[in-house]
Amino acid sequence: MKPETGTEVRGPGELGAEIRRFIEARRVEAALPLRMRKFVSRRSEYERIGGLTNRNYKLYLGTEAYVLRLPGRGTGLFIDRACERRNHEAAAAAGFTPPSLHFDPRTGVKITHFIADAVPLDSREARHPEILAAVAKLLSGLHGSGMRFSNEFNVFKMALIYERLARIRAAKFYPGFSRLKPRALGLKRLLGGLNRPLVACHNDLVPENILATAQGLTLIDWEYSGMNDPAWDLASFCLESGFSPREEEALLTSYVQGRDTSVQELSVAVHAYQFLQDYLWSLWSLLQEAASRDPGMALYYRQYGESRFERGRTRIDAIEAELAAALPAGSL
Repeated sequence: MKPETGTEVRGPGELGAEIRRFIEARRVEAALPLRMRKFVSRRSEYERIGGLTNRNYKLYLGTEAYVLRLPGRGTGLFIDRACERRNHEAAAAAGFTPPSLHFDPRTGVKITHFIADAVPLDSREARHPEILAAVAKLLSGLHGSGMRFSNEFNVFKMALIYERLARIRAAKFYPGFSRLKPRALGLKRLLGGLNRPLVACHNDLVPENILATAQGLTLIDWEYSGMNDPAWDLASFCLESGFSPREEEALLTSYVQGRDTSVQELSVAVHAYQFLQDYLWSLWSLLQEAASRDPGMALYYRQYGESRFERGRTRIDAIEAELAAALPAGSL
C-alpha cells in the first residue's frame, strides 16, 4: 500500500536512531538538578563530547554552557565518587581545577561550567618545549601543594579488584596473563625499597585531561585522584603522550628543579609505573569490553587492552633489573 501524500516514511534504522536520541535526551534531562531543569526548553540543547568510560555532554541552559558528566556503567564498582568529590573540591580550592556546580557523590553526576577558550592538550602539543615546561611546573605545584586527599591510589589493590571483576564478568584474559601477574605484583616489594613519598596525585594524566586556557594550564577529571607516588603522574603523562627517551628526560629535568632528587632516581620509579599502568589499564579494558553493548566498542577495548598488555609484557625484564639495581645494597 502506498503511503499517503506528505506522510514521512522512516526506515527501521532511522526509527531506531530517533528512539535512541529520545532516550538519551531524557537521560540527560533527568540527571540535571531541579534548579537547572527549568532552563531546558528543547531536547536539542546538548551535544556529546569526549570520554571513553563516561558520557560527557556540552549543555546549553539559557545563555550559559555547561559540561555534564554521566558516569559509565559499572564504574561505581571501582571508583569512589564521594572521594572523587572531596578531592575535586580540594583541588579546586587550591586552584588546580575548575570548581563543580553540582556533584552528586551517590551517582557521580557532575556539572561544571564550560570553559569557552579551553583547549585540551594532545600528544603532539605536549612535545613543545614551552608546554612541556608548563606541565612540569603544574605537576610540581600539585605534588608540592601539601594537599591531603581522602584516599590512597594503590595500583596493586586496584589491579586485583579489576581482575576479580573481570572474572565475574567472564572476561577472556590475555595469553600469558597468569605468568605476568605474579611478576607485576612482585614489583610492590621492589618499589617499596625505594621509600618513595605519597602526595596528592591526579593519577590519570592523559594529555587531554590538561586544558590550556587564557590563565594557563588546568587539570580536569579527578576520578582516579588520591595519594600516590608523584612518579605515577609523570609516568602517565610521558607514556600517554608517546614521549621518546629524550622528551621524557626533558620533562623530568624540568620537574626536579629545586627538588631533593635526581632525574636518574626519578626515572627508575617512572619506568616501573609505566609498566604497571600498562598492566592496570589492560585489566580495565577487560571490564570495558565486557560492559560494552556495542560490538564495535567491545572490539576497540579488546585491541586497546591487548596492545597495552603486550607492551608491558615485553618490558618486565628490564623493569625488574632496573629496580633491583637501584635498591640499596643488601635490601633484596
